[in-house]
Amino acid sequence: MTFPVLVIAVLLVAAVAAWAVRLTAEYGVGAVAAGGAILFLHGPLYARYTADDAYISYRYAYNLSEGFGLVWNRGEHVEGYSNFLWVMMLAGAHRAGADIVLTGRWLGFAAGVAALALTYALARRLLDGDSGRIAGFVAVLLLAASPPFGVWTSAGLEVPLFALLTLGAALLHLREQRDGSFALSGAAWGLASMTRPEGPLLFAVSAAAKLIEAGWRAREGRERRLRTLAVSLAWLLAWVALFAATWGIYFGWRYAFYDHLFPNTYYAKVGTGVDQYDRGLQYFAEFARQDAAWLLLLAPVAAVATRMRSGAAWYIAALLAAWFGYVVYVGGDSLVWFRFFAPVQPLAWALVAASGVALLRLAHAERGSDARALALVAAVIVGGLMAFLLQSGTSDFARGFTGEREAVADRKAMGSWLRDAMPDDTVIATVPVGALAYESRLTTIDMLGINDEHIAHRDLAIGSFSAGHEKYDSEYVLGRSPDIIILIDVITAEPARKADYDRQGLTIIPALVDMIAMPDLWERYEPRVAPAAEGGWFNVLVRKGASDALAATEAPPAWP
Repeated sequence: MTFPVLVIAVLLVAAVAAWAVRLTAEYGVGAVAAGGAILFLHGPLYARYTADDAYISYRYAYNLSEGFGLVWNRGEHVEGYSNFLWVMMLAGAHRAGADIVLTGRWLGFAAGVAALALTYALARRLLDGDSGRIAGFVAVLLLAASPPFGVWTSAGLEVPLFALLTLGAALLHLREQRDGSFALSGAAWGLASMTRPEGPLLFAVSAAAKLIEAGWRAREGRERRLRTLAVSLAWLLAWVALFAATWGIYFGWRYAFYDHLFPNTYYAKVGTGVDQYDRGLQYFAEFARQDAAWLLLLAPVAAVATRMRSGAAWYIAALLAAWFGYVVYVGGDSLVWFRFFAPVQPLAWALVAASGVALLRLAHAERGSDARALALVAAVIVGGLMAFLLQSGTSDFARGFTGEREAVADRKAMGSWLRDAMPDDTVIATVPVGALAYESRLTTIDMLGINDEHIAHRDLAIGSFSAGHEKYDSEYVLGRSPDIIILIDVITAEPARKADYDRQGLTIIPALVDMIAMPDLWERYEPRVAPAAEGGWFNVLVRKGASDALAATEAPPAWP
């Protein structure tokens, strides 16, 4: 599907849905049906993108389901994933006979559609009556049209599951706030925290909100102040206990198994320093520009000036503020389409839509304008905003997905060739490691450190290069004497020459730059090639003395 066809199809779906809900008043059904259709257009039909990083999770899920444990390489305990619950679901599906890659794509899509339904529910919780239904409908359309959420729902990672659990936890919190129902949101936050390590941050925001709510309740009556406060604290303790019963038990296990407070991914990607924070600020600023996050500035105005439920609005705003601050702190992300912001986009668009509808209703009430004119203005605004969001998918930041999609296909082909051509005890080292390592099933040294404890814990400067691509230790990698080192991870039209490797040394990935500059590499390894089944060449460096790898490859016809 081409981009112009995507835009036309999305706007047509939105228009038909708006016409249908006007006739039937079934806003919720219309929103989820239209949003699901737009998600399908956006992800499986247009983007057709499975992230290379998703294959890291797939490898852990495969090893677990095959009885090797939750490990990257057999016998090595390193937590190179940061989505435990997602990996467990994939492993269970594979154990039941399902394909892991297909499961990752369609399970994510299903979670994304479910998140659309909860986005509609959240907008209705923020705004009462018909206004809430309209806000929910608008929020779902804008969310589905937004490239980060639209693409990452079917890209193979945990993004839609975490978004769904975060929405569920927030909705349960608001219900508990409104009617004092049992504190089930504690368990929901526990599940969210088992899906992403940032979950406890949002749990902490909710804990602060519950403490503030308890304080307000205690001030309502002097005679019953102590009793009200005691009851509120008892409910809070029950809430914390539910969280501990889910996430706490899991955290105890993972600490005992991996021996670190945070996943290995954190140590590989996050440091301290101005460069890291500056990169995070640039990441946030670009997201705000491309995905209209500045519209969140409507929320405080609407919370003060309209009938929107201000307590609920401030709570959602606090969750978003905490998340945005965290993303800036860790320095953003290097993957396309603002992956780190996609999980909280349902919260953001529900808040934006509720604020916008509330303010339009206020303007209508004050000016007494014609209802049809107001509806026309709203339709133009929503349609224009959807078109604006869709065009952000053509930006320089997002455009890299086309090349990445092709590169992932090449890595899968290379991994399959390695699995078929090499003995099971072959050891490889490569950048990057996702699809290639998953398909090869071989012991793989991750030269970027995401799945290597030693490299991840090196004390190196962070913030000058792409997030997750800054750690390295070439001497350590060579010291492990891998049979094959892969520095060119795509199929080339012609066998690579020394000049091609030298160009790899000019990239912005320090692990490649440093390795290519190592004299020991060229003394101990020799360039080899193998023809790809679909045409072109695989290019590898084979250790002198690795007889099986040497036998399965050939010397390049022209070197250097």
